[in-house]
Amino acid sequence: MQIYRIDHVSQAAADLDAQVGLLEGLFGFRRVRAWDNPAEGVRGARLEIPGGPGQAWEVVAPAGDRSALRAWLDERGGRPGLHHVGAEVPDLAAARAELESRGIKPAEGPDGAWIEASLSPPEHGPGVLFRLRGPGGLSMCGDSGDNAVEPSGPDGPSSSPTNGRAALDGPSLGIVALDHVCQAFPDRDELARWYRDLAGFVQVWRTPEDAYPDMADLVLNIPGSSICWEVITGRGEDSFVDRFLERSGPGAHHVTFEVADWDAALAACERHGVPTFDDEEGVTDGAAWKHTFIHPKHTGGVLVQLFWEERPGVWVRSDKIPPTWT
Repeated sequence: MQIYRIDHVSQAAADLDAQVGLLEGLFGFRRVRAWDNPAEGVRGARLEIPGGPGQAWEVVAPAGDRSALRAWLDERGGRPGLHHVGAEVPDLAAARAELESRGIKPAEGPDGAWIEASLSPPEHGPGVLFRLRGPGGLSMCGDSGDNAVEPSGPDGPSSSPTNGRAALDGPSLGIVALDHVCQAFPDRDELARWYRDLAGFVQVWRTPEDAYPDMADLVLNIPGSSICWEVITGRGEDSFVDRFLERSGPGAHHVTFEVADWDAALAACERHGVPTFDDEEGVTDGAAWKHTFIHPKHTGGVLVQLFWEERPGVWVRSDKIPPTWT
């Protein structure tokens, strides 16, 4: 099996319009498609992320009386959050067979258009849910052409006075790319090798074991995709990673975006009444970098990291892989 492109990150929310309004207002995303499919229990919207061709964020919400998404939200006490990562594979049947050979039984979408499964080692429990499709049909979230809907106002959902955008008028964060999705896992090297063998992920960066007192991390490139995959592992006696794993299991920890102008991004947060935390900055090879976080309660259930770098490659560098790693 080979994943050759990340198509989108999907976020589930009870209130579709409010979440789309937040993403268009604060995040500066642009809605390019919307759909309503009660037969599959989902309505949704696809938003383009500035800066990268093919980078998309999708919001899905329950539709109809027998929606699996409604059950998913109910299991979380109604809390929204990251639902799945959508990706493409060259051969869907081969991907299904490979997963089943590793003890992973994927669920199948309508008419076999996609399959869905956690791609983490099954002995560790549920991880990040992936939704995989092969070449050809593009529908992955009930978003086939027959279910397309018109915008809720003359300029799309953002023009609707009931979707929360009115409170988000003003500057956006100035996002220029979705950089990576971060997954917490008990052993970063175990998961890196698993993803390499399963789906062709390639390690491009890692911190030394003792670089941080409470964590160690690495970054995997997904061939053909501009979006990377980070794995974080806890270190020490009171690691935030271990606390996360105890609470949520080996799932998605945060999503990271690059911004073009650091001061402008922070000003946008202040204008929208959105606080940041765990700010950090440094200099690498004479070039500055900065990063910060936005709490899930201000983003619709997803921990968001923002970073800025004065020169490409100084925040996360590709020359930090020990040559002995296998």
